[in-house]
Amino acid sequence: MSKSNKKHRENMQTSVSKNNKKHVEKSTHAPYTHTSDSWLKRLIVLYNEKQKVVNIVTIVVFALVVLALAYFLYYMPSQQQKAETAIFKAERYFAMDSLELALNGDGLYDGVLQVIDDYSATKTGNRAKYIAGICYLRLGQYDDAIKYLKKFKSGDKLISVQALGSLGDAYMEKNDLDNAAKYYKKAVSKNANELVTPIYLLRLGMLCEMQGKWKDAVSYYERLQKEYMQSFEAMDIEKRIEYTKAKSRS
Repeated sequence: MSKSNKKHRENMQTSVSKNNKKHVEKSTHAPYTHTSDSWLKRLIVLYNEKQKVVNIVTIVVFALVVLALAYFLYYMPSQQQKAETAIFKAERYFAMDSLELALNGDGLYDGVLQVIDDYSATKTGNRAKYIAGICYLRLGQYDDAIKYLKKFKSGDKLISVQALGSLGDAYMEKNDLDNAAKYYKKAVSKNANELVTPIYLLRLGMLCEMQGKWKDAVSYYERLQKEYMQSFEAMDIEKRIEYTKAKSRS
């Protein structure tokens, strides 16, 4: 092979190698740039097409945030303060056992029913539901007592138990023993304390006696004896334990 032919061949190989290198670089980098540009353009086009909708949604969300802040930071504290003022006299009547006045007011001051209507969403409105339930329970209006006590919600360790126990009392007065047992069981299972838990353990045991559930009665009486021996309700509990144990064996 002549020198000129050899040189020509080397030049061709060099040219092909360069072209291949350029092709590889193109195939490696170009698609990424093209894809990125394409997505960006699509987003811009999509935003331009939906710009009106996006703006409306943004304004609505912003307005809702502003309203929520105004509601929780201004309106609710203001309502809570008004509710406390409104319930003051009704709570005094409740403490005096003037139940009708506590419920309906005296013409000058609102009762708890009006406080519930006007300020139901406040903490005071919630407390008014409990007072209304207890008033109706003491007045013998058990359906109304159940209605308001079921609406009452509380994290207070004592009041929450009393509300459940009072629901049990209301159902007991209606001779609805199953629901009475249901709420007494909730009362003795929630936030156990020495003030009211012994009361509802005793009532639950007595209810089980009425239903002929002697073993259950024994269980509740024994818990009362073990956990609340110093309570008033445990004074004669040994006799009840002996009696229910004898009945459970017969």
